[in-house]
Amino acid sequence: MKISARTDKGYKRSENQDRYIAGKLANGVCFGFVCDGMGGAKGGSVAASMLTEILEGCLFSQSSNRAIDIEKVAVDAIDSACREIYSRACLDERLGGMGTTISGVTVKDGLATVYNVGDSRVYISRDGILTQITEDHSVVQELFNRGSITEEEMNNHPRKNLITRAVGVKHDVETDITEVALKKGDRLLCASDGLTNFISKEDLSRIMSCRDIYSAAGELVGKALLNNSTDNITAVVLEY
Repeated sequence: MKISARTDKGYKRSENQDRYIAGKLANGVCFGFVCDGMGGAKGGSVAASMLTEILEGCLFSQSSNRAIDIEKVAVDAIDSACREIYSRACLDERLGGMGTTISGVTVKDGLATVYNVGDSRVYISRDGILTQITEDHSVVQELFNRGSITEEEMNNHPRKNLITRAVGVKHDVETDITEVALKKGDRLLCASDGLTNFISKEDLSRIMSCRDIYSAAGELVGKALLNNSTDNITAVVLEY
């Protein structure tokens, strides 16, 4: 697989609390994950860093295992990170309430396993058509699912940024899992909300369909910056 990734703190934030990991293991498994930290002081950075470091360590510890159950390894790592983040926050009041979203994908033998907690997202671009795979764990998503607001109203709702699930806020967390059988040429996007809130679906689809996979992540982040994103911005793009 081909992979490109880019992150930027954006124009409004003093630090970047997004983190990402991406790569390929010796056993052929490819992966990409984006985490968007939340919490006062430096809590968001700490939570997102802990999650990506634990997850990356668990993945590479199984790098030579060709019989790997990649879904179990990834979910167990997220669960372990959740407990460690929560425990650290309980011990340090400066980090109280910290947590992080995670959106990501592992690919083994043509099967993509998609993971999601929070409102970071995973999309697939196939034959020029962009489809969102994950569903946000957010207040506005719940309101939309109940029919209380429209999709257009979701974009400008005053509670738009409130998420209902995050890694580390509690002792445990449920990770949503989706499997997608890939076709040659499929592209997957893992993105923080600093990207998806500041780029139109049309631009997202157009850039994800561009010829050069290695410029896709940079173009996505650049477009969000042009649109004056007020958040940290991260994109990881994988092509099968």
